[in-house]
Amino acid sequence: MPEQDNAQPDQPQEQQATLRVRGQDTKTSYANMCLLFSTREELVMDYGMAFPSPNREQRGADMLVSNRIVMGLPAAKRLAIALSQAIQRYENAFGVIPLERTPAMQTAAAAPDTPAGEA
Repeated sequence: MPEQDNAQPDQPQEQQATLRVRGQDTKTSYANMCLLFSTREELVMDYGMAFPSPNREQRGADMLVSNRIVMGLPAAKRLAIALSQAIQRYENAFGVIPLERTPAMQTAAAAPDTPAGEA
C-alpha cells in the first residue's frame, strides 16, 4: 500500500519571517535621563544627560537632550513589556537593581533649606 502524504496542496505552508538588523550607520549615545511626553497617538521620549545646575542658588538640574524617539503607543507598550522582562531576568541573575537619586534630587537635598519665616 503506498504511503499517503497528509500535506494538502491547497493550504499555504507557514513560513518564518526573518528580521535583518543593519547597524553600520548607528549612532550610540549615553543617557542618564529620559523625559516622556504623550499625545493621543504617540509617545515622545527625550533622552539626554542631566547634571546639577551650576548656579548654587538655583535648585534642580539641567538636561541636555541628545536624542528624541517618537513611537506609536502600541509599540511603546511592547517596549515597556520587553524592558520589564529584561530587567526581571537581570535581577533574577544578579540581584535587585537599586534606584539611585537623580541629579535633581541630589541638588535639592544638598541645598540648605530656607529658615522658617524667611521667604
